[in-house]
Amino acid sequence: MTEMAIVDVTALGGLGDGIARLEDGRVVLVPDAVPGDRLLIEQLPQKSGMMRGKIAEILTPSPHRQVPPCPVFEKCGGCTWQHIDLTTQQTEKASFLRHALGRTAEVAIAAQPIEPWRHRRRVRLHLRHEKGKLVAGMMARASHDIAEVDDCLVLTEALSRLLQKLPDVARPWLKTGEAYAVEGVEGVLLSLHGLPNDFRLMPQAATLLSELGVAGIKLSLGRFTEEAGLAEVTLPETVGQWPVHVDAAGFCQATEAGNRAIRQAVAEAFDAVGPVPRIQEFFAGSGNLSALCVGRAPVIRTIERDPDAVTRARATLASAPEVQLFCGDVDELVDAAVPGELWLLDPGRAGARGVCQQAAIEGPEHIVYVSCAMDTLRRDVQLLQGAGYAVQSAVVIDAFPHTPHVEAVVRLRKS
Repeated sequence: MTEMAIVDVTALGGLGDGIARLEDGRVVLVPDAVPGDRLLIEQLPQKSGMMRGKIAEILTPSPHRQVPPCPVFEKCGGCTWQHIDLTTQQTEKASFLRHALGRTAEVAIAAQPIEPWRHRRRVRLHLRHEKGKLVAGMMARASHDIAEVDDCLVLTEALSRLLQKLPDVARPWLKTGEAYAVEGVEGVLLSLHGLPNDFRLMPQAATLLSELGVAGIKLSLGRFTEEAGLAEVTLPETVGQWPVHVDAAGFCQATEAGNRAIRQAVAEAFDAVGPVPRIQEFFAGSGNLSALCVGRAPVIRTIERDPDAVTRARATLASAPEVQLFCGDVDELVDAAVPGELWLLDPGRAGARGVCQQAAIEGPEHIVYVSCAMDTLRRDVQLLQGAGYAVQSAVVIDAFPHTPHVEAVVRLRKS
């Protein structure tokens, strides 16, 4: 027999679910809930030690609840916070960072909002034939199905146009595939992977370039590869002396405004530290933050394991002789800290446990940590705090509106 319960939602968890308590005190996670909701929930079988619930009825809606504007909100696995107002989203994200830094970190946390719609310049689309037609969209919630999307409201206008054109253009010859696209100053780049129905029907890359209105295209279909147009575009927020270039399938921050806010927060952290004898940058990518290091130390060591990203960074920073670029595993290329130096960390979701363990031994005076994952940030900050580091400043950046994802820039100093 299904167990039902009435609960009051008090907060949001790091994966976006509402947090409430049952009458016996146990915590229950409820998808699609909003702080301030009173809900009748169906209790689901317990997994991984955590109770979960499903909304059966909204008894009293939260004042922070709103109607999602996206017609596929209930199916799509993308923007799962569209039913929560932006102010509450940012408040909850600030609480994520506050929890990650611990109660002893007395810092002011400023949420940096960006435009709520038409902000995403990078996308991964799934293409699959369903009921006689080729559909394009995002992965559906907790499923291997595709949530077909005619117009994704968070994509830039240029990427939205590509989303609308691609299924019709590819339908005659593509069986299934994935499309990676990014928009830069020069236009949109597209990288299309998959399996064709019939190679004889597949147009040349140059023809697709024109039909789809993109600046560059790369096809990887079975053993067949072909390219046309540009291979890279420039990120607009980096235009100037140190432009950063990216390809369609490579990594860059998903929003221009979000990356501007990250770069500003890192620059402000550098300003607070002042000149240092050396900077070591780990997980340097294509040089997005490396350029901010120039002029702040006589020696700058950047380390990145992706050879393509290092090649692009070398092209960008060729006229900066103080920058030394290394390609390889970051944990293996750490150099012993010199007195007063700064380490800049910008890892992926797995965090930077190895680098932080070495920081605890090597003892750089300053650390600036850029994070997209509050769970691994918490783990790494606790490690550093145990080694005598104290948080000096922290900024949370709402780079992904309508999702629980967040970026943070944290500055620490060795006591």
